[in-house]
Amino acid sequence: MSQMATRQWMTTHEWMVKPMHQREWIERRGIMIWIAETFTSLGAGLYLVSLFINSWWGLLVGWLIIMFLKLPLHIAYFGKPLRFYRTLPPFSNAWKTSWFARGILFSVFFGTFGFVQLVFGQPDLANLIGNSIANPIYYTFGVLAGISAVGVGIYGGFIMNYVKGIPFWNQGLLPVVFILAGVADGFGLAMAVGLAGGDASVSWAETGSSYLLIINVLLIIVYLISARYTSEVAKISVKELLTGPSAFMFWGGLVTLGMVVPAAISVVSLFSGEIPTVLLIIAIVAHTLGAFALKYCLLKEGIYRPLLPRVAAY
Repeated sequence: MSQMATRQWMTTHEWMVKPMHQREWIERRGIMIWIAETFTSLGAGLYLVSLFINSWWGLLVGWLIIMFLKLPLHIAYFGKPLRFYRTLPPFSNAWKTSWFARGILFSVFFGTFGFVQLVFGQPDLANLIGNSIANPIYYTFGVLAGISAVGVGIYGGFIMNYVKGIPFWNQGLLPVVFILAGVADGFGLAMAVGLAGGDASVSWAETGSSYLLIINVLLIIVYLISARYTSEVAKISVKELLTGPSAFMFWGGLVTLGMVVPAAISVVSLFSGEIPTVLLIIAIVAHTLGAFALKYCLLKEGIYRPLLPRVAAY
């Protein structure tokens, strides 16, 4: 075998003996998946938080993020977006076995139920119809839209969790990380809605953000520790995340912007009792950038387990 043929054979079969990064969902067209998944967390999280604090404007913004930012990016990534309907019943039974198909179904339900809730929750229209009629419809579809929003926010974690060739993703906590991070992001955006003159309570949103921030910090620490002891390949993912190519995004984007900055501003509020608007805006921006950093880190450090059981030096 010639030297060129040998080199070609080794390159072609490198994935058999060496851990390899997945690139489909984070490079080139895959960047759309990263951005779409971040918008999924932001939109679904804001919708759920807005249900809790009863903010119609928050519901509207969350619905718009999912329908006009998340979905177009996901559909464009398909390559043949006009065929997406084939994943839905009655055209297919894929939802019974595929979290990808379930995610599309959740999105369709969310878009429909959320639209009805928004229509009947609009104050002027509700007064015109009559609150005795509008309110029961609003709350009924609010429950349905909320359940669908949970499905939209969590299904991406299940899709990644079911990729058995990537040990870093094979953690039962991953879907929980997705949904709780989304709710924390939702509290951050709810503050933005309140500052923009909407009906969201800034103080409630800031308090909720503080509690979720603590929970998410502990959850991510547990996730990384669990992944580190899952397998040698997952250990490589954690090592790269902490000290490798993704360290800047992890420490600078997720930890500093997504956690430290909002936490510091929350501490300021404990002592001052009131946070200046400028600091709130900084906290919102930092929180949102942290959401992008979290999804980037999870997708970027997805490393495939080699076919051969022995992990080569990496």
